[in-house]
Amino acid sequence: MANTNFVESEFQRQRWALLAHEQAISALARATSEHELLQGVCKAVASQTPYILAWVGKTQHDANKTVSVMAASGIADAYVKDIVVSWDGNKPSGCGPAGTSIRTQKPSIVYDTETEKNFSSWLAGAKRWGIRSVISVPIFDDEETPYGAFLVYSNLPHTFNETETGLFQNFAKEIGYGLRALEKQKLLQIEIEQRALTQEKLTNSLRATIEAMSKTMEWRDPYTAGHQHHVANIAARIATLLKLSEEDTQAIYLAGMVHDIGKIAVPAEILTKPTHLTDIEMLMVRGHVEAGYEILKDIPFPWPIAAMVHQHHERLDGSGYPQGLKGDSIVMGARILAVADTIEAMTTHRPYRPARTFQNAIDVLKQESGVKLDPKVVEASLTLFDDKSIEKLIAN
Repeated sequence: MANTNFVESEFQRQRWALLAHEQAISALARATSEHELLQGVCKAVASQTPYILAWVGKTQHDANKTVSVMAASGIADAYVKDIVVSWDGNKPSGCGPAGTSIRTQKPSIVYDTETEKNFSSWLAGAKRWGIRSVISVPIFDDEETPYGAFLVYSNLPHTFNETETGLFQNFAKEIGYGLRALEKQKLLQIEIEQRALTQEKLTNSLRATIEAMSKTMEWRDPYTAGHQHHVANIAARIATLLKLSEEDTQAIYLAGMVHDIGKIAVPAEILTKPTHLTDIEMLMVRGHVEAGYEILKDIPFPWPIAAMVHQHHERLDGSGYPQGLKGDSIVMGARILAVADTIEAMTTHRPYRPARTFQNAIDVLKQESGVKLDPKVVEASLTLFDDKSIEKLIAN
């Protein structure tokens, strides 16, 4: 149970950061001035639970090396009204997260404000506003010059770990890109370029986060370690053979990486049971598609990833679950995942049975083609066996 709680909290933190990241990227893309950019991203991030404050500080090159508040938003925004922060490491005011991240040019995290000694200068205000953890990431004018820092405050301790840090680092880079673009006063052209770059970076961030979530899930089930990755590889290859667009292929890959994420709700002893499951246990396992949908449905992906995860056990003849959908009611991505999942499940070892031969898998695919599985998808998948690429897709 402790391990389950740990994994659930990992997913929850990643989900908070992912939602904040997506909202902030949208605000950044819409900005037409420095103030609008900074205030917009702070507001977007602080609108997500459990973040209660986000602010941007700018480095000043005065005698005190002051960090000036340029924008702030959140229910605790009064915290920064009279705040004294510098980036001088010889002063207590320069040893907090903002000054440290600016001075070191690296992220600085306060995991718990009530136990971090270098945070004592701001502890009284933090207690008043319920601040328990902080992350600060540096913003750069160019590749080396620090503009300042972007800080996010949470009302929970230990909110920020490696995955969230990576997301906020990427976002701080985007703030820097935006500031430089505005300074050059080439708004129209740069807006187009930045939106394309933003989409690419958002896609990369989504992919990195989804892969991290997938690995976290697999910690609970060593017997299927790599299963989601293999399914994603197979599904993406099938999508390519079907000549789907690069964007659709990317979406199917990402859906494959988390298609079994709902198994977080299934007891580990059932997932690793070395014998066949009882009817009740099987019902619990089948519940993973609903659980996966609930985890993913509110994340504003630009693709129907939640629907693909929800439907990857549906079948053309209506014999699948959880909704008993038929034919074209099943989204194409889910039909591809169904075939990829079938191939991977049959050709790899499971606790309750050894791996089947490739010929067994081919026979099953042909039998279910046009009945349970999409015939075009099956036809494309058989190519993977003909050219032996299926072995590499499962091995990687």
